[in-house]
Amino acid sequence: MRTTTTRRTRVGLAAALGVVAAAALVVAQGGAAEAAQQNVYGTFSLSGTTTAYSGTVTLAGGFPATSFTSTSRQATVVSGASTWLAPSTPVGAVYGSSRNRPYLNQRPKADNPTSPAVTTYTFATPTPASGWSFVLGDIDADSATISATDVNGQPVPVGGLGFQSVFNYCHQTGGPSCDSANLHDVPAWQPGTTSGTLVGNTGATDTEGASGWFSPNVALKSLTITYTQRSGFPVYQTWFVTKTQAASGTVTVNGDPYGGATVTITDASGAVVATTTSAGDGTWSVPALVSTDGYHVSVETPPGAQDQPPLAFDTLDADTPGLNVNYDIPPITVTTTVAGADGQPAADEPIVITRDGDDAPAVTTTTGDSGELTADLLPSQTYTAILDGATDQPITFTTGTTSGAIDPLVQPAPPTTTTPPGSTPPGSTPPPATVAPAQNGAAPELAFTGSEAAWPAGLGGGALVLTGVVLVLVARRRRAVRG
Repeated sequence: MRTTTTRRTRVGLAAALGVVAAAALVVAQGGAAEAAQQNVYGTFSLSGTTTAYSGTVTLAGGFPATSFTSTSRQATVVSGASTWLAPSTPVGAVYGSSRNRPYLNQRPKADNPTSPAVTTYTFATPTPASGWSFVLGDIDADSATISATDVNGQPVPVGGLGFQSVFNYCHQTGGPSCDSANLHDVPAWQPGTTSGTLVGNTGATDTEGASGWFSPNVALKSLTITYTQRSGFPVYQTWFVTKTQAASGTVTVNGDPYGGATVTITDASGAVVATTTSAGDGTWSVPALVSTDGYHVSVETPPGAQDQPPLAFDTLDADTPGLNVNYDIPPITVTTTVAGADGQPAADEPIVITRDGDDAPAVTTTTGDSGELTADLLPSQTYTAILDGATDQPITFTTGTTSGAIDPLVQPAPPTTTTPPGSTPPGSTPPPATVAPAQNGAAPELAFTGSEAAWPAGLGGGALVLTGVVLVLVARRRRAVRG
């Protein structure tokens, strides 16, 4: 009697969240995410020349691709090694230190009050409505007017810009050494209807560290900063930063892990922000998504399964595990015969069948007396069969859509080993070394290989004595023969 082990067919429980009881979409806690909260300051690329700059900002967590143009007379990307936002600043308390993270340094279009520089950041898709911020630093002998447009290109009310506070990044614990005059200068925020202005000190005096920060609370399509000189030769700084959390889950079919499924995450605007593939144990994880709401995760529907609605989730306060999806697929019964590499039926041979993408076998069984095989498998899937543990001779086959017979499974020939010319085949004894005859009666020399054999203590001398004894015995024998 042969024993066949197959995965049990289990019916997935329906998720809560308003999904009807007959649905096969499972949402449960499980599958820890690969990473907890991360705070990442953006990086910049910059090209162009005076009053005609362009560049990009790259932010973590699936933040939209961001490009910008600027009419600044001078723009540079600075490393952040000598000027940074310490953890003790208001923005640092949320996002951590920006030390050694780049920022953008800019000047007005011209150093007079009537020639502002306009810098516009354009987002490829609408931004998240939370989980990110921007900071404007060194606002003192100048002013910066901030405005934005929404997903429809309309002006955003000033409240949507998410003004947080003003502060000075000098004299902060863990911060840079600056503001030697101990002025502790901060700008003033003057909100309007659809824009607001950070205005430097009333004397338009060049100081250090005066800053303001913003956390937009609506989705933006563009962000514009109009920077104006008030006196002297001012410069201002711009940082971008995101807060991210992880999302994770498991994909199963009939309750068993299902690997190789494409998992797609979209944001509130419907834009794809992450894709991944379920591992061989069915788990998947996206370690960094901007901390916001409006996300949906969907899983590629396996053949023979019903489409499932995307799962809604957010990453506002913490990682989001347990985004689990189960599909119910009735298995089909596959019959075939199995032959070895010699073409003969593989009778009474152990065989292990694994679906491509999975870690665990789907079936572990033994062939019949004539090599026959029957197995319950998923429809329209590719499987690999290993006969009698021959992992170097896998048999690959694809199931049909319904139960029935498939083509015989024939084990491929084992891989051949090619021996390079001049080398010794595996398992062979190398030929003896040939020593060239001595010249002019001298003893033959062996080539020096760079290594010498280490003789055990006393064995070298003993070998020489034995050699001498052998030579004496040979000589006596020759004399005896001659006599």
